[in-house]
Amino acid sequence: MNTEEFNPIITVKNLQLAYGEHLVLQDVSFDIKQGTCLVVMGGSGCGKSTLLKSMVGLLEPVQGEISISGERLWDANSNGSKIFNKFGVLFQGGALWSSMTIRENVALPLEVYTELAEKEIEDIVRYKLSLVGLSGFENFHPSQLSGGMKKRAGLARALALDPKILFFDEPSAGLDPITSKRLDDLITELKESLGMTFVVISHELASIFDIADDAIFLDAKSKTLLDRGPPRTLLDQSNHQDVVDFLTRNESSNN
Repeated sequence: MNTEEFNPIITVKNLQLAYGEHLVLQDVSFDIKQGTCLVVMGGSGCGKSTLLKSMVGLLEPVQGEISISGERLWDANSNGSKIFNKFGVLFQGGALWSSMTIRENVALPLEVYTELAEKEIEDIVRYKLSLVGLSGFENFHPSQLSGGMKKRAGLARALALDPKILFFDEPSAGLDPITSKRLDDLITELKESLGMTFVVISHELASIFDIADDAIFLDAKSKTLLDRGPPRTLLDQSNHQDVVDFLTRNESSNN
């Protein structure tokens, strides 16, 4: 048996998150296997984005721990470990620098975190943009791109340092169904061809059922992880009506 296949690349244990006195999540525990896509879902105000912030090092837990490849994230944050180079993040709007070209945006992490020569950085930038279907757009500015192209440019930047893990916050938000499907297909292709692990926040049902190997459902009322499993399994077998309602809702009345 190949034990590596069963070792989680991310472990979240007994996590409690808050903003000051306002408790957001409590007693949250789950793990994520390498090379899979976990979708974080739940209704408005359930703590999805707060959980993502903590997992990428932007919000320190009140208690509990997050480990990536066996290394505790918040210990790493205090001792200068390079654990943060193991993952990339794609925020909702792409979070591109508007004054920079797409090439400059993608090159930025390479310039800051590596000592690569300019020619090597240029080669990597061209390769990452080709991966996301943006060859030829190197000298465009974000304002010249469509919403879907901005998302893909943000993805190219997130891929710049060859991360093992990619965190996405609502990658399909604001996209038309065709563009959203293309982005979902790209996520699956990167997972299957490069063995990357994805953590995706999403409320889009089509996307959830398309990309998720596993999913967790956060509950705003109990402030806990209410259920977990592949979305179709949750749809068929969940004992929690809130989970079933979420997965069978009419999206046109919820967007």
